[in-house]
Amino acid sequence: MRHIEELCNMTDPLTVLQEPDTGDLCDPEEEEGDEDTGGHDKQLHDGDDLDVAVISHTLHTLCEVITGIRSGIYVEGPADILLDVNTAANNVHISDDLKTATWTQRNQNRLETAERFQCNQVMSRRGFTSGRHYWDVEISRSWNWMVGMCYPSIDRRGDRSYIGDNNKSWSLLRYYNQYSVKHDRKEVQLPDKISSGRVRICLDYEAGQLSFYELCDPIRHLHTFTAAFSEPLHAVLCVFWVKIDGCYVDSSLKIRA
Repeated sequence: MRHIEELCNMTDPLTVLQEPDTGDLCDPEEEEGDEDTGGHDKQLHDGDDLDVAVISHTLHTLCEVITGIRSGIYVEGPADILLDVNTAANNVHISDDLKTATWTQRNQNRLETAERFQCNQVMSRRGFTSGRHYWDVEISRSWNWMVGMCYPSIDRRGDRSYIGDNNKSWSLLRYYNQYSVKHDRKEVQLPDKISSGRVRICLDYEAGQLSFYELCDPIRHLHTFTAAFSEPLHAVLCVFWVKIDGCYVDSSLKIRA
């Protein structure tokens, strides 16, 4: 995508066609039907019969396609996600900037309310009822974790209150170096491990799509859930402890703008 964008910014069509990677822009049928490849190469370099208008139109179309792709993946800008301490379990510490959730052995002694999770999760303050949004989560400081979205009507107590273990939530999770996605207790193993330290969550509310990506170069699609969303959707972070050499190690997830 970056390479095509660079080509679109060039003003001289001959320069564009002489780029080493522009062969993929040609029509496959024309390539197959051209037996005299020497003549084809000569046309590209001599430029005698080039239709500048067609070249410009093709590049402009490619730019529009790329813009459409970026609008689907990157949207306009990151959503402002702040964690709601009122929903955080008492074994989850929330940073002062409301961006980081950390599992801790120290009880936070928050008031027990109906909206507070008993399991080690926290919801976002903001719920989405329309539009396309994305946010990134730094996962490099957590061994076992879950990220995703849920309805506000999700249970806050019991085993089925974890995201992905009910029909009101969707999750991407890591458990002892195994990666999967889960909804309504139906779990799908991902074929590849996540090697980078950050994942992206993209929501298209009207289209009913919740997608997960690994932020590597290039960005890698992991999974898309499709559903007819019927309630506001809140981001959720879930952190688990891990025991190393007999000691409990804190795990953290951080929302990145």
